[in-house]
Amino acid sequence: MDFTLNQPHDMNFDVVCVAFPSWEGDYVKSTIQLMSELAAHRRVLYVDYQYTIKDVIQAIFKNPFNIPVARILGLKKRLRTISLENGATIYVLSTPPVFPINFIKNISLFERLLGFNAFWQAKTIQNALDKLKSEKYLVVNAFNPSYGIGLFDSFKPHIQTYYCYDEIGASYWAKDHGPRLEAQYMKMVNHVIVSSEGLQNSKKQFNSHIDTVKNGVDFELFHQAFVPLSQKSTKKKIGYIGTIDQRIDYSIIKKLALEFPDTDIIIVGRVLDDMLDVKAQTDPLRELPNIRFEGAKPPSALMEYLKEFHIGIIPFVKNEQTAAIYPMKINEYLAAGLGVVATDFAPLAEFGDAVHIATNTEDFIGATKGLLERDSDQKQLARIEMAKQNSWQQRGKQLNQLLEKIYQKHTNSM
Repeated sequence: MDFTLNQPHDMNFDVVCVAFPSWEGDYVKSTIQLMSELAAHRRVLYVDYQYTIKDVIQAIFKNPFNIPVARILGLKKRLRTISLENGATIYVLSTPPVFPINFIKNISLFERLLGFNAFWQAKTIQNALDKLKSEKYLVVNAFNPSYGIGLFDSFKPHIQTYYCYDEIGASYWAKDHGPRLEAQYMKMVNHVIVSSEGLQNSKKQFNSHIDTVKNGVDFELFHQAFVPLSQKSTKKKIGYIGTIDQRIDYSIIKKLALEFPDTDIIIVGRVLDDMLDVKAQTDPLRELPNIRFEGAKPPSALMEYLKEFHIGIIPFVKNEQTAAIYPMKINEYLAAGLGVVATDFAPLAEFGDAVHIATNTEDFIGATKGLLERDSDQKQLARIEMAKQNSWQQRGKQLNQLLEKIYQKHTNSM
């Protein structure tokens, strides 16, 4: 296959994304959205999630997440070409399986095994770069600092950036090594890109070269869920889309159900009830007659739910983890024309009157009541215009411009 075809001739560098998010999946991932839009501007090699030997063995017998087992094992070509909906092409690389090491608490042993894992990753990535005839490239490591460090010398002298979209210390899988490795890696890279003001504030101590590219929305998709309020059912519905985990203030959901007994509260998303504290909070809510848990749905199926909603809510607790979040669901709600009520978990002033920010439960209930009683078709249109400015396409352009500046700055200084 000639990997040089269908690519603009004026590209001055490629992008190699060493990703944590897997390419396969049925929910929106900011890394994949950004890299897909970036591929409209320049050639992108997406190095897929580093699956472990355990992951592969389990997937051989049961594969609910569509893990590309044959590619990981080298039974099919590891490098594949994917045509995107935006007309661009992206190259996705499946690397060999690695030893599972996150559970290892001994730092010395962890780092030795990381080096062994990274060696095979590096060889596979270099083979792909050779096939692509890629000589000038910029590395974007997406929330994967352990392999950022493990592969760092493999990419010299190329420019390296770190894309951080969450507080790694709050991730269960990274609790033993994540914060230490991330702090170390951010000091090594040329630039850091974050997805929120909260993350910029917390990460700037590690690298002074830091910029923010916020999450976006698949505007065309989510705008399909727009239904004028005047055409919606008189039966009011309050909705939440997203993962149900430790970030949720469950007391707010319960209060909403009790204050508005004639209103349905519909919760669409994966419930992490394998976490005991989450299960203890969700089980009582399931007993309330006007609360419905619908489970996880692919993005396309969300539209039918959003069409029915009158209000979209974000009832997050306020803590260090949520302060770092710029939730994708805000713009998804707005693209559907929905009024939004959120807690003050993070800086959201940029949304102005389009999002009602509540500082306590009483404020949350009051804002919800106001929207249920006084929302209008005209207000819906204003929200849609705001979401349109925050599309993934716009974010991709912003990221491309930022990477061009980073590349130019550091190539001029070499």
